[in-house]
Amino acid sequence: MNMRKSVPNIGRLVTGRGFHVHNRLVSQTPRLKCSSTGHQTVPKARCFHAFEKLRSSGTHGEEYEKERPPATQHEPHHRYPPWSPPKKGILSVLPSRWVPYAELSRIEKPGGLYGFYMAYLIGISYAACLATPMLPPASVAGTAGILLIYNVFLRGAACTVNDILDREYDRQVARCRNRPVARRAVTPAQGYVWYGVQTLGAGAAIACLPSPLLALAYAVPIQLAVSLYPLCKRYTDFPQLVLSAPIAGGVLMAAAAVGLDPWNMPTWALTGATASLTLSHYIWTTIFDYVNACQDTADDVKAGVRSMAVRYQNTDLFISVLGAAQVGCLVATGVLAGFSPIYFAGAAGGNALWLTAMVKTVKRSRPDICAWWFSWGGLLVSGTTVLALMAEYYSKIRSKAELEEES
Repeated sequence: MNMRKSVPNIGRLVTGRGFHVHNRLVSQTPRLKCSSTGHQTVPKARCFHAFEKLRSSGTHGEEYEKERPPATQHEPHHRYPPWSPPKKGILSVLPSRWVPYAELSRIEKPGGLYGFYMAYLIGISYAACLATPMLPPASVAGTAGILLIYNVFLRGAACTVNDILDREYDRQVARCRNRPVARRAVTPAQGYVWYGVQTLGAGAAIACLPSPLLALAYAVPIQLAVSLYPLCKRYTDFPQLVLSAPIAGGVLMAAAAVGLDPWNMPTWALTGATASLTLSHYIWTTIFDYVNACQDTADDVKAGVRSMAVRYQNTDLFISVLGAAQVGCLVATGVLAGFSPIYFAGAAGGNALWLTAMVKTVKRSRPDICAWWFSWGGLLVSGTTVLALMAEYYSKIRSKAELEEES
């Protein structure tokens, strides 16, 4: 019998430290030469004696802690270490007193901003395709820039009030316990003041839009809905459906911002196309936030947080069914609006490919992958729709220019 083969198992049973402890003990324990093979081995009795000596010394926890293999990326204590002052990124260059407020607004995490802002880019692009007279590209770009500033404030205010209302839950969830209000770096009262400042910033951005009053009619309910969303996690399993409504409302608000009133379209077909496009983004936002919540399912169950991610555990089926409905809505939009094959290939085809990739890769056992999709999914999936609509808009500009040349 080769005595060395039994040593690793003994090490794990006695100390739980694995091969590092085994190697140290084997190197420090006297060896005997086997008469049959000539190999040097560690006698089992001596190995047990060495382990007992180590355990009785009371120092093995400190002595060997530094030799343990680093935690894997899936271990909670490694993925979510205790909070420390940021040493890189945008937060590291801010004054220390500003950092908690910047964290409340999530300025260092643009994934959520993509989730908010892409609805507005979709709405502007869609309006540019249908508006009469045709919107000049400079006007489209300028409105997109103003709405980007508006969304920075809107998303920051939404995250701020979320952290205030969810502070007790956040302290029970590994991913969220380091948030400013949860770790008591900011008081709820200070958080509400910051929420008010950001709300005023959003209002100032709206005032700069081409049709500010029409846009404001959509902005007010959007602001109220995103602010009340955190309370829904206490009373319903469907908070994602609540959050999706104001975010998808950005499609309507953006169209209104450039003068295309979604409730006063020239034909019923275009009204249906607008509703279908908005519904498509509503469904996508539900998927998007569902995947984000899949990171915290175990902690959410313990803390009593309710969500669709807790209720519907089969991620493949959930994303597949809702993804098919989302792509179907995009197809309906193209048919009703009379768009060209450019739109169908880019919007419907591109979204179908990204959603298939989500089905294949999103796993609750891999919260890092869920986090990746939350960080980049809004940009990739909704960005595909934006590019398809902008390509449609560009084709209409070219067609108009050709007609003018012929005439």
